[in-house]
Amino acid sequence: MQEQVQTLVDAGRLDIETGEKISLLEPGVFCLHKSWGPGVIKEWDLFGDKISIDFDGKPDHSMKLQFAANSLEVLGADHIFAKFVGNPEETKQMAIDDPVNFAFEVLTSFGGSLFLDHWEDKVKGRIVSDEKYKSWWESAKKKIRADRRFLLPSKRNLPFELREEDVSPSDALVSDFNEAKDVKAKISILESILKDLSVFDDPGSQLKELIASISPLFVVAFRRSVASAVELLIARDDLISKIDGIDLDEGTQLSQVLIDNKNKLSEIIRGMGVGRQRQVYDAIKETYPETWSSELIGSMEGSGARAIGEITKYLSDFDKDSELSEHLMTGLDQRSLGFEVLTWICKERKGLSSDSFAHKGISASIIGALERDHLDESTPKTNRLHDLLIDDADLIPDLLVDSDDTEIRHFTRRIQATPVFEGLNKNSLLARIVKKFPVVEDLITGEKSDGSGNKEGETKKPAGLIVSWESLQDRQEKLEDIINKQIPENSKEIAVAREYGDLRENFEFKAAKQQQAVLMRQKAELEAEISTARGTDFSDANTSIVSVGTVVDFEDVSSGSIETVTVLGAWDTDTEKSIVSYLSGMGSAMLGKKQGEQVDLPTEKEGEKRTVLIKEIKAYFTPAS
Repeated sequence: MQEQVQTLVDAGRLDIETGEKISLLEPGVFCLHKSWGPGVIKEWDLFGDKISIDFDGKPDHSMKLQFAANSLEVLGADHIFAKFVGNPEETKQMAIDDPVNFAFEVLTSFGGSLFLDHWEDKVKGRIVSDEKYKSWWESAKKKIRADRRFLLPSKRNLPFELREEDVSPSDALVSDFNEAKDVKAKISILESILKDLSVFDDPGSQLKELIASISPLFVVAFRRSVASAVELLIARDDLISKIDGIDLDEGTQLSQVLIDNKNKLSEIIRGMGVGRQRQVYDAIKETYPETWSSELIGSMEGSGARAIGEITKYLSDFDKDSELSEHLMTGLDQRSLGFEVLTWICKERKGLSSDSFAHKGISASIIGALERDHLDESTPKTNRLHDLLIDDADLIPDLLVDSDDTEIRHFTRRIQATPVFEGLNKNSLLARIVKKFPVVEDLITGEKSDGSGNKEGETKKPAGLIVSWESLQDRQEKLEDIINKQIPENSKEIAVAREYGDLRENFEFKAAKQQQAVLMRQKAELEAEISTARGTDFSDANTSIVSVGTVVDFEDVSSGSIETVTVLGAWDTDTEKSIVSYLSGMGSAMLGKKQGEQVDLPTEKEGEKRTVLIKEIKAYFTPAS
């Protein structure tokens, strides 16, 4: 133990274990802190109970002896971080000029193995800058893979490590394949073998056993992922095509797999990259020479949006456009197309799918597909067709451009009634329809239009949400609370959390930043809603028809029971008081109806309606006497 440290131990100011650790942390020694990274011990002030350390980006940092002993790891002079602290520019240049030996030194410094997340934590932002890391790593990986000292994993949850002993390039590839734990990794290694086939003196002999092992591997892999298993066969067949002297008669044949699993073609295609998908299409064409096009068309549903685009291109390459068009037209007639195929039709409406997009049933098919998907609890609640309708401002106008007024009004009511769209998204779609087709303004506002979007005898008013003054004030108060209270408090939390150290491992900081994102999103949504809202006390409600601000008495035609509902603003729903929004299914169905008219109202059961008779329409607002 160092003499000065021993004095402190003898005096009872340090325990023996701490004293031994401090003795190793002499000035000039390299060290590592979990949050602050590598550094070098600058000087001691033992009797002042502190050590001074120069960390990267944090020079002359003072630590109490006990804290230093518990938190600092001593680094040898050959450790990559010691070299970095001693000469950072030289280490950075080494990473650029000689990434292979740089990787060797990094792995050697950390016991010969690092998971890729840990590797990135050591290198990115410290030795290689954040903005350059991605391109640098992509280039470095290619060189590292060519050096058989390394085992570079195909997945981030597997270690990047050094081999225990040097082997020949050909033996290394075979060993990598045999040791790979998952199918994707084995496929990647088969691709590497094909690329580096020249390193084998006699590939037919050296790879015969490896190739023979793939058929039994396929059986196991197929139970977990049919796509990966088929991809494994394709990679094998690609390799065999370049090797003389290998007989595959006894191995699993891709054509037989496609025959035996005809009902799984969509599943096979969906799980593959575009390059492999094309090979599957070729295999289907070869396996089903008479019916291949219908097999491909039938596989579109469930194969994924990207695959649908590739299948349609493939069909077009072989002059099967008319067969595809016929299938799509039939599907639109029968409302049987899924949302992924419909998404493709919408995206390609000015190209390959122009005829299908012009079909009269396209809009109804879209709403129907969205609602089926919405009600299917087995599917994830993310839908490209839903997002496309929201994001593509021209899509709905394009859908309705050749529709008559009746069709446009029907589509508008579908949008109003469907549970697929909520809140701001629904309001945005409705505003988009009104802007392009003013004929439906009365459905949105409850006010009669002259056909050009103007109420009779009045100038045109901008479309917007009709809301009560109370609900508008409530949203304004929420917005003010977010701006004036929640966001400033969150900013303070972020600042405090930042002081806790390494942001990459700082839970408090991450949580505060996530809350910041939530608050900013809520702020934007409220601002957008408020900007389009028109506050009212409903004093000017038109009681000649059901409009916003009316109380409606109606009779159920089947039961004869009398019910009352109040139709108010977009944000005024109160089921206990029988108050509904004019945008709700019931509200939108009643709007514009007169006393004595019958109306079909939606029920709690999907697809079912009940017929009611409007008995009386009264004003909700009653002036004080």
